[in-house]
Amino acid sequence: MNWHTLTFLGDSTMTIPGACILTLWLGVNRMWRQMFAWLLAFVTAMMIVVISKLLFMGWDISLPMLNFTGLSGHTASSSALYLSIALLLTQDTTGLRRALVLTLTALLVTSVGLSRLMIKVHSESEVLLGLLVGAGAAWAFGLSLRQSAPPLRHLLLPLGLAAALMMTGFNKPAPTQSFLQELAKQLSGRAEVYMRHEAL
Repeated sequence: MNWHTLTFLGDSTMTIPGACILTLWLGVNRMWRQMFAWLLAFVTAMMIVVISKLLFMGWDISLPMLNFTGLSGHTASSSALYLSIALLLTQDTTGLRRALVLTLTALLVTSVGLSRLMIKVHSESEVLLGLLVGAGAAWAFGLSLRQSAPPLRHLLLPLGLAAALMMTGFNKPAPTQSFLQELAKQLSGRAEVYMRHEAL
């Protein structure tokens, strides 16, 4: 798996439908409190990412001396989604098994963040803060997991949808960055957006 393939696991083409599948699954299983907790956590994390990007692109507002242009959306969304799924699927398992699954998932989302560094689209501060925001969203969702998860057979539908998504969605990244650039222009009234000041 190369860096571009790995980074696509955090693309909104994957994570937004994945978040919707998780929401649908929670709703179908009548886990209403968990569903609303998930929606609130994920939407809040994504809004933090969007606002951080718009502040820089529209008004050059950023964290000084950190080469910061906005949180890594790939890192934040992948850590929020995959860590939440791992928490959900392991809530009734033994401590050791759960620790293993969560560790492997944490390594996966960290690898997504690392891929953003390797293909030179984000700085270390943007990836680290993205990880923290995404992990915070997963932690907030995890606080709602008091009800036992449905049997594994109930996972057939979301797993089937996820498999279909992965087979049809690769190499088609979502145009989120260009959309945010246009939105920043409209909100700020500028003809061009601010660009990164320092090289990666």
